[in-house]
Amino acid sequence: MAHTVRDINQRFWSSIHTPYLTIRSTSDSIQGYKAHSHEELSIGIIQSGMTCIAMGDKDILLQEGDIILIEPNKVHACNPVNGIARSYYMLYIDSAWCSKMLSTIYGYEVTQFTCHQSLISSQYSETALTALIERLYGQVSQQTVSEIEHALFHIVSCYCSPLAVRSNEDELAYELRSYLLENIAEPTSLSHIAQQLERPKESLIRSFKRRFGITPRSFVNNSRIEKAKLLLKNGMSIVDVANELGFSDQSQLHRAFVNYTASTPRQYQKGVLISDNNL
Repeated sequence: MAHTVRDINQRFWSSIHTPYLTIRSTSDSIQGYKAHSHEELSIGIIQSGMTCIAMGDKDILLQEGDIILIEPNKVHACNPVNGIARSYYMLYIDSAWCSKMLSTIYGYEVTQFTCHQSLISSQYSETALTALIERLYGQVSQQTVSEIEHALFHIVSCYCSPLAVRSNEDELAYELRSYLLENIAEPTSLSHIAQQLERPKESLIRSFKRRFGITPRSFVNNSRIEKAKLLLKNGMSIVDVANELGFSDQSQLHRAFVNYTASTPRQYQKGVLISDNNL
């Protein structure tokens, strides 16, 4: 049983044949996760044990066989129940790919979407999805790639919808987010942004938290980690990633990465930079 992040039995999978998909498998872990979000659509499949997902204003208890859908940028935390180890798969599906699939369904360009259900009962049972994922970890074939695309398309089409036009009251939160993302390594201070928008800093923080469920500071930290994952996946050295994203040194990146992903940067990079199997 894993007691520290270095002890966790986990694997990462990605392939040039499914560039929109990354899979993480975790076995017998009691490691918890701080509140965080992903830019991708996330699908969690519980293989054994129990876990509790804190999402929004509710806690969702997941048991063996449950499948959960977490929409992009939805803040959530994942923790074991009563110290019981659990095993699970997490599938991270590129948001642009999901939007493209929805565009083909609705007949117009979809750029953002929402998930109207968390716990899902896909026609692809937990057992079938698990078997399909294990085949991907083995020898990748055209048939397996086609089957996983079909399964993911079914889930997206059943449980995801184009995002409705946002209301005027959310505009302040979106403006603040744009400022923060202009330079994620050295984001503009909230005080300066407040002056630019001619609004009290406290109003900015409240609006941001109400719309996105996370504070601006936490959003910046989470965005840095998501960016770090992309850079590591593309082969950048850990030292260079730390410098690129404004961390004081490699150790600070290491601590932040572990807190938000329960994985070290080296574990993550080693896992995703695998050699792709030939079809």
